[in-house]
Amino acid sequence: MSRKSRIIILMFLILIFGGCQFSVERINPFTIPIKSKSPIVIGISMANIKEDVSKVMKEAIMDYKTKVNADIIWKNANNDITQQEEDIKSLIEQQVDIIIFHAVRTDEQGKKIVKLINQHNIPIIALDRLPEDSKVDAYISADNFKAGQLQTRYLLDQIDKKGNIIILKGDKNINVTDNITIGNKSELKNNEEIKIIKEEFHHNWSRKSAKETVNKILNKNKEINGILANNDNLALGALDAIEGNNMRKKIIVVGADASKEASIAIAKENLAATIDKMPYTMGKKALMVASFILRDIDWNWDRTIKNGEYNIKLIISPVKLIDKYNIEILEDRWGNLPIKE
Repeated sequence: MSRKSRIIILMFLILIFGGCQFSVERINPFTIPIKSKSPIVIGISMANIKEDVSKVMKEAIMDYKTKVNADIIWKNANNDITQQEEDIKSLIEQQVDIIIFHAVRTDEQGKKIVKLINQHNIPIIALDRLPEDSKVDAYISADNFKAGQLQTRYLLDQIDKKGNIIILKGDKNINVTDNITIGNKSELKNNEEIKIIKEEFHHNWSRKSAKETVNKILNKNKEINGILANNDNLALGALDAIEGNNMRKKIIVVGADASKEASIAIAKENLAATIDKMPYTMGKKALMVASFILRDIDWNWDRTIKNGEYNIKLIISPVKLIDKYNIEILEDRWGNLPIKE
């Protein structure tokens, strides 16, 4: 090899490896947090902080707020859209720099709140839920369509691709409900031996309502093979009904969210499976994107999606199916689980 060739190769390697660290740090906000001398003020409006997913997202934000030099103002709407509107007005009055918005509803009422934020020229990040036809600067979401697909594939394998099933849908006013259910149906459409006996919405993802739905169905028809639930609350409500009808081993139930109670139920082999939506990752990404937007630094997004007339930058958190064979990976999140040997 000539001396000239060696020099060219050396320069090429320096260009790749010397520039790589800078590129990753500048464009990808999820590996090396950016810290500035001046703090940023982030207002966070949560639909609720009772659910395990919300608690884990909050944990991530609190873990990383110092690394991006952020002051956080928390608001908890307790699933009350009127309260959430008041929370947003309070954040606007406090002159926050940016708002992370976990919407109680994603219909017209959620859209109205986003419009209020837009009118005050405050950047907004939609977390987990995206209000319809609304302008936001970023949308951080689990891959809910994929979650629905994974649920259904698992259930079909467990029941040999035939039988009667129920779909327990979440709140009709939240886009996550539609996305998971569409994922479910994309896997069911070519299975002629599967019959959907019932699909039902449940306000506020109510466990009690899910129990009532399943009880009503089982009172009329005991020939149910599987249940797909949009989240773990609904799945646990289904288990309550199944237990009350002495049918625990006869119906396969699959949830979503990987909540602590659902994880325990899987470890005990009562619940068949759930979907981990990586809420810690979602919380961390929301915080990092907020810091990059405010500091006018380039950042990566997975793709752009249409939301009515608006193009929205979407960041997707990966999802993973959890059953009794890999439930131990959630012990890092929830501590020791009663896993059967």
